[in-house]
Amino acid sequence: MKRTISLYILLMIASSSWGQTEKLINPADLKQQTVVTEPLSLNKGFFRIGLIYSHYVVDKWFNESGKKNYMPESTWSSSSSTGFWAQYGISDRLMVELGIPYSSEVRNLHRTFMFPEWDTMIIYNPSSRGRGIGDIVASASYQIIPSKDNKFSMKASLDITIPTGRKNFRNVVSDDEYDGPTGYGVVSLTPKVSARMLVYPYSILAYFSYNYNFSGSRMLNPTDTKETSIRDASSARLGASFNIHLNEWIALTNDISYGYWGKDKIKGVPESSLYAKWNIAYEPRIVFQIKKFRLGEAVNIPLKGKYYGADPIYVLMAQYVF
Repeated sequence: MKRTISLYILLMIASSSWGQTEKLINPADLKQQTVVTEPLSLNKGFFRIGLIYSHYVVDKWFNESGKKNYMPESTWSSSSSTGFWAQYGISDRLMVELGIPYSSEVRNLHRTFMFPEWDTMIIYNPSSRGRGIGDIVASASYQIIPSKDNKFSMKASLDITIPTGRKNFRNVVSDDEYDGPTGYGVVSLTPKVSARMLVYPYSILAYFSYNYNFSGSRMLNPTDTKETSIRDASSARLGASFNIHLNEWIALTNDISYGYWGKDKIKGVPESSLYAKWNIAYEPRIVFQIKKFRLGEAVNIPLKGKYYGADPIYVLMAQYVF
């Protein structure tokens, strides 16, 4: 559930159509640039809003040997999140962002108890839910090597996660029936560096990010009566994507990344019952663009991992530039 890292070699793909990007000279044209050709941050004065919806069902995971297993006791859960994002270009190289997520999670547990001596079977199906505003993310990005007039560009960004979501359980009936949290209750920082090579109609992007979580406190179990001091594990992600225009209004991106998470610390000590985890994921995306409006869909597919979920995540996105 936390964040990851990835690294790739930048490639140059020769193309005689590079000049097509150089024709974009007026503000109206700049606003219509696609995920392949647009700068790494918004141009000065441009404002973009967007909605991102994600959904996944959890019933499989990668065990300690890296093999896919079903969750024990017929346990499964579904989770969806809708995020509102706003981006503004302060200058042609500096951009700020704000993300406000709304999460909705349902967890179901199926248990069957057999009593052959009484010729009786008892089926127990508790469920838990968690709905509400999640942790807000504020971000700033700066183009170290500007995208304007350069095929190669680079930017650095910093995300700050603010614990605005509910961090504790409520309406607890038992260990299995409750309203779950919608946030983590801690402040976190995520610096990220991205580099891109653009040779129209192709672009290749490589990125690295590191997530650091500050210490905080929250209830770890539904029946806890007090909060426990905790520091969620730091994580890193390394990735790269190859992007191409299929035509003037459809673009295809292919992202592959590797993520690693350490151990959580409870009361300042690494939790012995938990393990460091990692995963490799592939995410194809298709993006449709009509002038300043953009619509995209993606599937995040876990390819391999250890102590990590093995179910795909489905994502829908809509954006508009003012």
